[in-house]
Amino acid sequence: MLAFLRTFMRSRVAQARASSDDAFVARFGRDRKAAAAVEFALIAAPLVLMMCACVELAMVFMVSTTLENATETVSRGIRVGTITAANTSQAQFMQDICNNMGWLAGSCMSNLSVDVNTYTSFEGVPLSDPVKSGVLSTSLNYIIGTGSDIQEVRAYYSWPLFTPLLNPGLSTLSNGDALLSAKVIFRNEPF
Repeated sequence: MLAFLRTFMRSRVAQARASSDDAFVARFGRDRKAAAAVEFALIAAPLVLMMCACVELAMVFMVSTTLENATETVSRGIRVGTITAANTSQAQFMQDICNNMGWLAGSCMSNLSVDVNTYTSFEGVPLSDPVKSGVLSTSLNYIIGTGSDIQEVRAYYSWPLFTPLLNPGLSTLSNGDALLSAKVIFRNEPF
């Protein structure tokens, strides 16, 4: 029996050496065993990347909506005169926005910037972008007007991106974070 196994193994080794690489490739191409596993292995990485990008885009939309709602809610205090430059500092105003952001309140203050300005007409409100060369401008104001003034409140939130697919479509900072923004423009009540 042992002699038979030795003879069998020698013949298999000889056949393997005798067969050319082309024959091996042809046999490999004809073999359909585990074809589904190979096909899945080819598409698994792009599929997982696309699924992660979809989840991250949903998170970006959710954070953006949360920021817009919080900014609008806190800005109402300026509109009706309960928040003034005399009774609320910029840090307190930012904290009020963060308190209204619910699930993001823990990391909010380190990622949030606000710009509050007063204008005499709606036409005077600039449409400029505060991001220059991937850096958010540090010259953000906190100017709250009086009754019947035009008020602009802009809030910016830095959100880290994990998938590279979203970078081209979003306004990103030089560190790769997405800059989400909310803008509210209104006329103050005549208080």
